[in-house]
Amino acid sequence: MNDNVAEILNILMEKISEEEISIKKEELIQYLLDEGYPLEDIDAAFQLIFAQHNQNVIDLTPLAGVELSNSRLRLLTTDEKMQLTREATGVLLQVQASGLLDLQKWEYLLLTLFNDQEPPVDVGNLWQGLQKILSPEDLAMLARSIPEFGPFMRDAKFYIN
Repeated sequence: MNDNVAEILNILMEKISEEEISIKKEELIQYLLDEGYPLEDIDAAFQLIFAQHNQNVIDLTPLAGVELSNSRLRLLTTDEKMQLTREATGVLLQVQASGLLDLQKWEYLLLTLFNDQEPPVDVGNLWQGLQKILSPEDLAMLARSIPEFGPFMRDAKFYIN
């Protein structure tokens, strides 16, 4: 999934959740075209969101070849995204794609990040939250696959045999 499709998905989720009544698909398409998004990306986003809209979640596309678990995770709300630094947002997506978090762990992580931390939430805060819910082995795997976590793993001096 490219960045445009992800942005379109977020816009669609916001528009759909803001409206009590159904929104006309044509109006949404025109709005997105006016915003400068290519029709191919709009079509891809519509296919993803409306195929899963009844469940209020979408499947996540694996990042860097990492396989996803079968569980589905919800998207971040606009308020949650605004509390994250840009780097933390990208790292959080990689964590989400790792398949290590089921829905319960995901929600607990988000509660920890947004209720226990003052904004902006950065990668260090994300690492602290993950330490509360993941095993040292899972943390080591994340540190190997997500470069931004490398320094935290070295500082923690975890040794996994």
